[in-house]
Amino acid sequence: MDFVKGLMLGLASGAVCAAYCGPVLIPYLLSRGGNILNNLLTILYFMAGRLAGYLLFAVLAWAAGMAAAASIKSEKAVFGVIYIVLAGAMIFYGFKRAGGDCAVKRAGFLCSTTFPAVLGFLTGLNLCPPFLLAFTEAARMGVLWRSMLFFAAFFVGTSVYILPLAILGLGRRIEALRYVGRLAAGVMGVFYLYLGILSLKGA
Repeated sequence: MDFVKGLMLGLASGAVCAAYCGPVLIPYLLSRGGNILNNLLTILYFMAGRLAGYLLFAVLAWAAGMAAAASIKSEKAVFGVIYIVLAGAMIFYGFKRAGGDCAVKRAGFLCSTTFPAVLGFLTGLNLCPPFLLAFTEAARMGVLWRSMLFFAAFFVGTSVYILPLAILGLGRRIEALRYVGRLAAGVMGVFYLYLGILSLKGA
């Protein structure tokens, strides 16, 4: 029952989650200039990181259900830091040439499979409205494995909306899209930095 509830919540609200992940993932995919298969692999790494973030929050939800919830101010501070870390990764990727195109030259961490996994992990810690619903529901369960199962099912439901982004590989031959994607990643990084600063001020 927990898996079904989490899956239905993920399917019902996956479009909203995709809207939160899209500004991070889409510019990265465009800038890589990969084909559909390469994009699918990148998305899978991204989703693996996102699943890790979800499971971490499953543990936190269980802990919150077993103890008094943290204050709103401390929550804002935590997520402010998360936003700033995500912003730093995106700005660094967007505005640094990193030794050239990933498809031609190796650019270390930025072109490794680890980078999209890190982006996925950080977006998996994002406080979108459906995620807050999932957190609240999982916190009421009181059993760790049930909380983790619920979040895993929620992840499966939302992933249905993210996998189709691999089709962006159809535009890989349009060179301008790579530069637009890289620039968009940097711009979105600045936006997340702004959100992080606002959250820290609110704390």
